[in-house]
Amino acid sequence: MKLRRTWLGLAAVVFVAALLRLWQIGAIPPGFHFDESFEGLEAWRILTDPTYRPVFLAGNFGVAPANAYANAITFGLFRFFGGEAGPTAMRTTAALFGVLGVIAVWGAASELRRMDPARLTAAFPLFAAAFLATIRWHIHFSRMGIEPIIVPLEWAAALWLLLLGRRSGRWLAYAACGGVMAASVYTYQGAWILPPLIVATGALLWWRDRGREPPQARGASLFSGGLVAIATAGVLLVPLALFFVQQPNLFLLRPEQIAAGSLAAGTHQSPLESAWAYVLMYVPLVQGGDLDPRRNIPGQAALNLWQAIPFWLGIGLTVWRLRNPVYWMPMLGLGALLLPGVLSEYAPHYHRILGAAAPVAILAAAGLDAIWRLWAARDGRRPALAWAGWLSVLLLIAGAFLSARDYFLRWATLPDLYYAFDVGLWEIGKDIASRSPDQPIYLTPRSADHPTLAFAWETQPGSHGAPTTFDGRHIFPLTNGSNAQPETYITLEDEDFRTRLLLPELFPTATVDHELFDRQGRTYARYYVRNTGTPPQRMPATALAIDIGDGIRLVGYDTQIVAFESGRILYLQLYWEVDALPAHDWTLFTHLLASGSDTTSEFVAGTDSRPGAGSLPTTRWQAGWRILDEYQIRLPDPLPPGNYPLQVGLYAADGARLPVDGTGFAIGEVRLE
Repeated sequence: MKLRRTWLGLAAVVFVAALLRLWQIGAIPPGFHFDESFEGLEAWRILTDPTYRPVFLAGNFGVAPANAYANAITFGLFRFFGGEAGPTAMRTTAALFGVLGVIAVWGAASELRRMDPARLTAAFPLFAAAFLATIRWHIHFSRMGIEPIIVPLEWAAALWLLLLGRRSGRWLAYAACGGVMAASVYTYQGAWILPPLIVATGALLWWRDRGREPPQARGASLFSGGLVAIATAGVLLVPLALFFVQQPNLFLLRPEQIAAGSLAAGTHQSPLESAWAYVLMYVPLVQGGDLDPRRNIPGQAALNLWQAIPFWLGIGLTVWRLRNPVYWMPMLGLGALLLPGVLSEYAPHYHRILGAAAPVAILAAAGLDAIWRLWAARDGRRPALAWAGWLSVLLLIAGAFLSARDYFLRWATLPDLYYAFDVGLWEIGKDIASRSPDQPIYLTPRSADHPTLAFAWETQPGSHGAPTTFDGRHIFPLTNGSNAQPETYITLEDEDFRTRLLLPELFPTATVDHELFDRQGRTYARYYVRNTGTPPQRMPATALAIDIGDGIRLVGYDTQIVAFESGRILYLQLYWEVDALPAHDWTLFTHLLASGSDTTSEFVAGTDSRPGAGSLPTTRWQAGWRILDEYQIRLPDPLPPGNYPLQVGLYAADGARLPVDGTGFAIGEVRLE
């Protein structure tokens, strides 16, 4: 009967966990964030390219591959059952890992309870699983398609298998523990602490067990089984070790990038400051939580008040009974899994230390179980005192209710989520993918390789493919002369301020076909349509006819000098026409020479840049285009009045130059008053 109640209780907890992680998974979170779409593209490539089987993902500053492989399987299953690869599939993968983490915590807590049945009731494992199932912190990342959600599962599973091996002497349990340790290294850089943590846990248990009767009658001892676990992990990590030997720069690329970014932004915290920030994230009465809306209701603690009460009660019991391994093991796990966050920036950073959610659940379960013991040991107690044990269940229910409210009603409606999860970009990407491949589409200022956009273009059958992307703040491509079909320019209005000013000058009859608005009603993007048969109206102030070469002609330029407090800037806009696809990736130099000099004289100011600040290289120029290409040349101060010759030229990485002597083309003069 007790066993049946245990399984029914676990089934109920798993059902609640699945419900909280899968309900409205297609709509919450919205959009498709950069990190998710990057790993989604990798998963798509793994699924569709039999030759692509990475042991580490080189992009996005280096990413462990386990989540990408898991999503490749999910993509395949979704497509088999008529669905599509995308954010819903990836977030379903995360939800599955979240539910498995709840089960693994139950298993680890069950083994801990076996080690101290006098102090822990049969409800302890269910309390641990239920607590993890209902904390918003874990629910949140169970609904995002990134890899940190696997870490709580791996810590709990590794501890479960280690303790199972210690109790039963089964070699297989130790080998499986080693497999989980290896898997953690393939999962997430924040999980690289897990193998030494589990080894340290086993070593401390072995030290405690010395001179005592072993917990198992026969089979593997903790010492020999631990060696099997370490050997198993070592063998499984050989491919990754060989990869890092061949590409050592990727080993610490992401941690170095995080550290450099924090120093550049002035956000670097000392380890003591970070540690204190992680203490405060468990105190709901202060605004000590993660400030990023993608990870949290900004500033809100990871636990609500009704969850913090049993957690801190559990911490107190753990400190009181610290010599008992049942209590120091989750405390050791909590400290170690918080360490990656303590040693990096932006503390508290909720997804970087998500693995700590599992030991938090076990410590909170210790507090809940202490209250429940009032009911479990009710014989001989006064009825009122015995019924007080049900306060533990009430705390769980109240905490779960507030978690669901805060996630689905408060966090999910935050206006900031529109930008935090690239909602607008994802809508634009899907819209472009659904259009006719023959329709000319231009997008500014995001590049075609942005993962959120690229995922939509690369995974949809019959997709339009990538449009022409450029940064309208620096360059503008258009069909020269009269266009044979409509052309659509999609601009992200909050990022590109120039295109909306330039378009009316070029195409006075252009119309706004469609608009996207963010959650605050502000215009996020506009679709401008250049109707058929509308030649461009804006012409250069200074006309030229210079055949540059490689299919490129310079037909004119505009100049404007603007004064700032720090000096003056010369705005130079060049008008190119393309007769044939250029063969080289040209870099352009624009030089202002000394007043009254010839073309070989003293350099005054200038720039060297690929066209459009690199956003539209010449290898993507198309025959029949006209291109407006702008450069900003900061003038030295003081610079005396006079006429200053302008010179332009092109060069490529392979040594090619236009003109071939490398001196450049003299295109005119700029007069400084």
